[in-house]
Amino acid sequence: MSAKKPVRIALLGAGARGELNLGTLLKRYPGKLKFSAVAEPMDARRESFVRNFGISPGNAFRDWRELLDRPRLADAVINTLPCRLHYDSTMAALLAGYEILLEKPMALTPGQCLALTETAKKQGLLLAVSLQCRLNKIYSRMRKLMNENAIGELINIDCAENIGYWHFIMSYVRGIHHHSSLSHSFVMAKGIHDLDLVQWFAGSPAKRVSSFGSLKFFRKENAPAGATERCADGCAVENSCEFSAIKQYLNPGRPDIPLRLMIGQSLDAYLDVIREPRFRTLGSVVSPEDISEKGVRKALAETNYGRCVFLCPNDVVDHQTVSIEFENGATASFSLNAFSLVWERTLNLHGTKGEIRSEDFSGKVETRTYRPARVMPERIRYHGIIHGGGDTFILLRFADAVSRGDRPVALVPTADQVLESHFLCFAAEQARKENRVIEMSEFRQEAQEEARKLIG
Repeated sequence: MSAKKPVRIALLGAGARGELNLGTLLKRYPGKLKFSAVAEPMDARRESFVRNFGISPGNAFRDWRELLDRPRLADAVINTLPCRLHYDSTMAALLAGYEILLEKPMALTPGQCLALTETAKKQGLLLAVSLQCRLNKIYSRMRKLMNENAIGELINIDCAENIGYWHFIMSYVRGIHHHSSLSHSFVMAKGIHDLDLVQWFAGSPAKRVSSFGSLKFFRKENAPAGATERCADGCAVENSCEFSAIKQYLNPGRPDIPLRLMIGQSLDAYLDVIREPRFRTLGSVVSPEDISEKGVRKALAETNYGRCVFLCPNDVVDHQTVSIEFENGATASFSLNAFSLVWERTLNLHGTKGEIRSEDFSGKVETRTYRPARVMPERIRYHGIIHGGGDTFILLRFADAVSRGDRPVALVPTADQVLESHFLCFAAEQARKENRVIEMSEFRQEAQEEARKLIG
């Protein structure tokens, strides 16, 4: 295939992630990537996608199996299906000969993740995974500083994912990740980005893992007096409730973030909000096909998004901590919680000669050295919609890898590079549930046994 031709992409799953986030970016690089086929079970979404991206109706399917059963309709697959479908659909795409960019997490179990990794190697195909934070300019800069020995030997990492109360209730109380049976644990669904960064910076396999956490606040017993099943059902406290669905999705339908906290955002982030109306309202998550007041109100009346946050059928923990000891002697602590105003990760690296501190939403990186005692701040502006710009980099690098047919190690995060990050998440949740320390050598052996049963 000529490198000058755009890579033809078959999209599995035309939901918000595939159609809005990645689709918006893909339109900006028509010479690099082009959608040529889509599989999406919801008729309205599929038909809208066909119109918006100029796909032949004959290349649009309700089921991903129909697409993959056809003679090849694309050069590569982007898989943004719900994560419970990742294993079967990705395995089928690999066996059909497709290069793949897979949304995180890879699969539902450690053995499934390993089986996909091994199958991609056996098939000689690229299986890239959308853990794009490695490509975020902030973390690329921190990695460069580490490689230049700016802080000496790495001893400890502390990382915190402060998810933002509005994001947590939208995705993990009312939304698609509200119950572990439908998706994954909190630490896998959200913390995989953070633990992938921790693993990447540590540069060593984990030796042992422990974790603690629970669903403490968003529970029925914490519902205020007068609360109703739905916020629009005449709730006596709706007007003063921080978590009102009416305020969150209708009035004004966007996170209430003070302007002084927005100064770290990039110009591109502001421009994207101006260009795309759906980026301006959380109502686009509630009612992606119709963000009018009528459409959003209908969704609030019929779906979990309109329910009281204390009366939803959710079971995902709202705070969790993870402790890790690595084989090279470094340690890491990671905290994940729902209780913050903005969605911001802090990631700090502590070494023998100094430390590097970062706040991604604020766009701050600071290097501190011991001798001479210096503090060197940098401003690296952040794009809060597309993982700090990492989504753009991973799409373009994936396109380049498919076009050239090569596999440069640093091009995109591949399944074998992020397998250990997935293991960390699975082990952390097991440690939390079983209230014990997980020995990773035993954990990996169990994953290998599971993978052997899956692929023989």
